Amino acid sequence: MAPFQSHPTFVRATSHLGSQSDSPSQQAEGLLTAKRNVQRPRTRQVRFLTVLGIMLGGLLLSACAIPPLEQLQSNLTQADAGAETRAVNPPPDTFGGLVTSIDNYAVPTPVPTAEPDTTVVVNTVGARANIRSGPGLDFPIVGKGNPGAAFAVVSSSADQEWWQICCFQGTDDAEGEATTQGWVSASVVRLAGDAEAVAVNVTEEVLRPDLESNWEVDWQCGSERCDVKSCSAAVQAQVSGTPQQPLLSIEHEVTWDDTCFATDSWVFDVNQFTGQERTGEYGENFLYGYWLGANPGEANGAYTMPDGQVVAVWCSGPHTVEIEEGSGWTTVYEGNTCHDVRTGMLVLLSYNKRWLFTGEFEGQSYDRAYFGDNETLRQRLTDTNVTLQFVEER
Repeated sequence: MAPFQSHPTFVRATSHLGSQSDSPSQQAEGLLTAKRNVQRPRTRQVRFLTVLGIMLGGLLLSACAIPPLEQLQSNLTQADAGAETRAVNPPPDTFGGLVTSIDNYAVPTPVPTAEPDTTVVVNTVGARANIRSGPGLDFPIVGKGNPGAAFAVVSSSADQEWWQICCFQGTDDAEGEATTQGWVSASVVRLAGDAEAVAVNVTEEVLRPDLESNWEVDWQCGSERCDVKSCSAAVQAQVSGTPQQPLLSIEHEVTWDDTCFATDSWVFDVNQFTGQERTGEYGENFLYGYWLGANPGEANGAYTMPDGQVVAVWCSGPHTVEIEEGSGWTTVYEGNTCHDVRTGMLVLLSYNKRWLFTGEFEGQSYDRAYFGDNETLRQRLTDTNVTLQFVEER
């Protein structure tokens, strides 16, 4: 086995392994030390999750206050002994007062989505019309419309230069099916019926192409073996390179104060018009949940930005992620998150990280044993040029 590594790195100060004559607490101490002083290979996936989880999570905790360390250790130790409980909607005060009741604020009522009752007809001569993935020439062509073909209008761009239509046969459709939506330029179609009576939904971008957001981070170590007990960081997210419509490549970079830990960075591809990370794989993993997409949930809290603006947020949790580290060790992340209800962008995140051991050591059996060491990470949004769901007091 190899020294257990966490990120930020833990420095182990003792080599005591414990013996049969030791007390249970000493044996636990020795077991923990043994585990941390044994090197073992780490897969790329585990390393990425650990680094990203802490970079993301570490940057996340300052917004979502965690209970005192003593209370955390007590609660988590008790949780090991009994069934875990899960709240569907944690009260906002679990974030240490950063989130207040949404009942004190006026939240705009969503505008009902109109049912498509407008039709456009491809108005080209001979050539087929290009159907694109978004409202603009920068979006890739995803289909073709034959001259004279009619499509139902789903929505339009704000200037009505582009129409979102339904439906044509896309690459994922079975033969003979047409369920895919796309966009056509107003220059290659004509409206069927009375053009002046057209009333359609307007599609607007959720995220701007020059997006920039910043979070504050706090990290603390609840172990006597930590060389660094606490550290703060800043996380900056901004669009890198030329947007490949409809995706924005958003680079996230974390910089730790006083160079406590190394600078790190990662990239998410996010749909500019939906606000959702491209793969959608991280919706169930709160460590990666920076970009859930527009309308992630009903507003149940209000978060005040440092500039005084108040954002309607959807807070959820507790969430749990477990990583099997090998040699009997399991890393457990437990935490809560809050996201802006307009864009689905992460506003607050907190988590507590523990290590559980299952196996035998020095003749004693352990089942998900917890020996008291933990990390806590806090992150809060401090500023952004993205239009969030700002609200005012009633």
